[in-house]
Amino acid sequence: MIWAWCFGMIVLSGVPAIVGGGITFGFTGSWTAVVIWEAILFCLVVTAVTKGLKNSRVDVAKAEAVHAVVH
Repeated sequence: MIWAWCFGMIVLSGVPAIVGGGITFGFTGSWTAVVIWEAILFCLVVTAVTKGLKNSRVDVAKAEAVHAVVH
């Protein structure tokens, strides 16, 4: 489940990367601005994925602890 969520986040970020890159190039006409946009988006996606992974590991640990107590 964790890997499916990570893959989904990466695929979901592909749309803003492609569309945002096109809009950025349309406004500026510069590939440098597109690369900067892609770098910013990459940092945001990495931050979201790492926070999501950290939260999911905590949730899995809590679920395992509850399961151990119940059974």
